[in-house]
Amino acid sequence: MTRFVAALERSGLAEFLADFPGDSVDRLQWAAATRGLDGELRALAGFLLLGEPAAADRLPAALAQALPALVGSGVAVRRGDEVRLVDVSLFRSAGVWLFAEPPSPFPVRHYFGRDSVALARRTGCRAGDRVLDLCSGPGFQGLVAAQRGAGATLVELLPETAEVARLNAEINGMDDRIEVLVGDLYDPLPTGVEPYDRVIANVPFLPTLSARGEEAAHEGGEDGFGIGRRVLAGLPRHLAAGGTAHLTGLLLQADRELVIGGELRAWAAENGYGLTVTLTERMAVDADSDLVQTTVSDHLETDPQADPEELTAAAVGMYARRGATAARLAYLRIDGGMADFRILDRAPG
Repeated sequence: MTRFVAALERSGLAEFLADFPGDSVDRLQWAAATRGLDGELRALAGFLLLGEPAAADRLPAALAQALPALVGSGVAVRRGDEVRLVDVSLFRSAGVWLFAEPPSPFPVRHYFGRDSVALARRTGCRAGDRVLDLCSGPGFQGLVAAQRGAGATLVELLPETAEVARLNAEINGMDDRIEVLVGDLYDPLPTGVEPYDRVIANVPFLPTLSARGEEAAHEGGEDGFGIGRRVLAGLPRHLAAGGTAHLTGLLLQADRELVIGGELRAWAAENGYGLTVTLTERMAVDADSDLVQTTVSDHLETDPQADPEELTAAAVGMYARRGATAARLAYLRIDGGMADFRILDRAPG
């Protein structure tokens, strides 16, 4: 599969993608830019970036040879002489090739977004580190760590997404440094495994309308931080002394105060960790906000008979009960060997 990537780079696709920002996950940008392409490069961009169908016998040789692996991993489907990717595009960020899905109003299995890139920029893994990547999705965090010389264990809840992570490790030539396990957070780890130097978790953080206690393993719960809490609960057993953990989260804000600020401060003090919370994007929580409407759309995917207006009212009420006036995209850094708590607000006001 590394021959496949080498052929893509020789074709000019890597050069084409290098013109986009490292956090570009917008197919519309790609579509506009491909208008200036022609020949084999245009065909590759159409198939791998835009999801256009292609005739299997007209694909470049290296891509044609890779098709059985792509179909076997579930990222492509072949019907007769025609082949196309299923939901995913081929991204390239931080020098890593990645079959993944961009953000969508609809449920995404193989997620890759701007928060994925922002989290990877914060991790700073080094050669020789032992890295645990929870909620790994298609494997971006683990791949970036492995590219820096670390050994990475990836844990993903969905078996089909874990298979895509294995494919991504293979095409990047990193399958000897990456182990992919299927299961819920720390559950699949062997008994007695040594603590990790780095624990990274880009957790699902969309608040959900499921009844309290009935949330699925992949749901963030009423305040969106349900999975984040479970990651934090397991850190003292799985993060090495002096190690560092990095999490994403969507944290509710009541005016200028974090709704769970006291909870996070208490957790850090109880476990003897330094915790830095960096607040970035601010999201509204009113009925017309993107966050509320995405919450509603997500629920309708599993309960299509539900009334959208009732769901909207339920979502707004869910935030109101917690006193939330906004939600903030946040990055949490946890350092062992120090005790501190601080909030860095990158978008005050």
